[in-house]
Amino acid sequence: MNESVGGRTPVPPAVWVFGLSTLIPFFVSSALFCYGPARIQSPALVGLLAYSTAMVSYFGGVRTGLEIENPSPRWSVLGLSLLFPLAGFGLLLGELKFDPAWQLSGFLLLLLLQWVWDVTNHEGPTWRPRMRTLMTAGAAISLAFSLEQALHM
Repeated sequence: MNESVGGRTPVPPAVWVFGLSTLIPFFVSSALFCYGPARIQSPALVGLLAYSTAMVSYFGGVRTGLEIENPSPRWSVLGLSLLFPLAGFGLLLGELKFDPAWQLSGFLLLLLLQWVWDVTNHEGPTWRPRMRTLMTAGAAISLAFSLEQALHM
């Protein structure tokens, strides 16, 4: 299972299982927000925004962890890695000021910017960009469906 397939290092099975499992809260909260009863839509949106904050923070933490493994960690990479979770926290608190469509758009933008950075400035295992792309796609699809719903509220 550790052999290269078509010149690619395969993603370890445990990473596949847990990586794909992280998409479940995105799908469930988005489905409840878009298609659930009216009384569940607001809590589902809060759940989606909170989980988006957690995942933006997780991806920033992964980047930070990869950087601190370097003998001389770069300030710019560490700072930018930590800027994403702070922006996510700001979007989560933005419920007090912003329309849900702006919050969902903001999280979609944050996840896509992190993805672009991770796959174009690759560090870590060779399979990481493929896994990161799959996780970002799942999260982005959920956020996009929810954004469409929020725009019609």
